[in-house]
Amino acid sequence: MKPILLAAALISAPAVAAPAVNWSKGAPIAISVTNDRFIPDRVTLRQGRQYVLTIHNRSNRKHNFAAGTFFKYARVAPRDSGWVTHDEVRLAPGQRATLHIFAPDTPNASYKFRSTRIEDAAEKMKGTIYVQ
Repeated sequence: MKPILLAAALISAPAVAAPAVNWSKGAPIAISVTNDRFIPDRVTLRQGRQYVLTIHNRSNRKHNFAAGTFFKYARVAPRDSGWVTHDEVRLAPGQRATLHIFAPDTPNASYKFRSTRIEDAAEKMKGTIYVQ
């Protein structure tokens, strides 16, 4: 085939679209926030797997779930990305956030999460996400 015809054939060939992600699937992971801790404070995920992460503020104060490095490497569903601002999820008293995510593709990694609110500095408002 002549170079011009080959180029024309490549241009006119239909593009193969990547399969669409079904963001409604995923294993459930629940984290509760109280006035003095996250429950659980250790979460284990499998690399590249899909999860539905629910963070529920069960306290009478505002709290946040700051996990900058985790959010940098995890994929968050576009419809849920509004929950994550400045690498944290902010929650009013009683509020619940649900995030559809893909765990990072980083085996044997750990990612810290914590509350960055000044009122929580002395409490055990921290934890770790482990990726296997």
